[in-house]
Amino acid sequence: MCVIRLLAFFLLFSSSKAFNITKILSLQPDFSTFNNYLTQALLASEINSRQTITVLVVENSAVSALSGKSNDIIKKVLSLHVVLDYYDVQKLQHLPNKTSMLTTLFQSSGQAKGLLGFLNVTAANTGGVSIASAAGSGVGASLVKAVVSQPYNISVVQISTVIMPSAIVGPTPPSSSPSPTPRVSPAQPPSSKPPAAASPTTGTAPAPSNATTAPSPSNAMTPSANAPADGNAPAADSPVSTPPPGGANGPTANGPPSDAADAPNGNTATKPGRISFAVVVMTISFPTLFVGSIM
Repeated sequence: MCVIRLLAFFLLFSSSKAFNITKILSLQPDFSTFNNYLTQALLASEINSRQTITVLVVENSAVSALSGKSNDIIKKVLSLHVVLDYYDVQKLQHLPNKTSMLTTLFQSSGQAKGLLGFLNVTAANTGGVSIASAAGSGVGASLVKAVVSQPYNISVVQISTVIMPSAIVGPTPPSSSPSPTPRVSPAQPPSSKPPAAASPTTGTAPAPSNATTAPSPSNAMTPSANAPADGNAPAADSPVSTPPPGGANGPTANGPPSDAADAPNGNTATKPGRISFAVVVMTISFPTLFVGSIM
């Protein structure tokens, strides 16, 4: 009779300590993906075999970082989220020295190297708690809220993101920015103007010029070869000089006719026809006068 009572008491005590992580998370739809990963990696049964445990869970939208990873990597990452001790939110916020190093299920597997199997927890004075890999690699997470708590048996706590040390999942590849699309200029229509002819001297087309060539003055005439050279003769555009006494066309008393007498009153130069006529008259007059004087 005593043996039966002891056995019943033992079964009652054992049942009060037993928990099932799969059933606990099945009542929380926000963590259904995390729950499925625990079953896929065969970690659920190992968690249920423990008497004191803390599970750091991540909601469905944040656990997508594990998508596409191998089953071995998923198991290592999730075992890092299982702490081999009881920590609820109040205990995490009131750490004795504001910081602590927690041992995880990954450390007990014997596959962790160095500090990969440990987590660093730091509590801030404002009540915030940050959790990161003790190996110092990967992105840390922050405490969000308590999910389920059975004191000193199991504590389920939500954190902001998955803790993924690069030593487990490998280095994060750099983000490649897309190369800029080359800009294509629109095709220009063919020109309707014919190409300019190349200059034979320079080989280039002459530049069009809008300037017109100034015409040469039509009134500028070259003096006749028979005209007497007079350095003091007035220029073509000089003011009209006063004719000497005796008329505009009359010769002087003892000398040849003056150039000024034959110069017109306008701005044009002396015409060659008039100079030649004066020379002819003088040539005929001088012999006549000479013969008359002798006789």
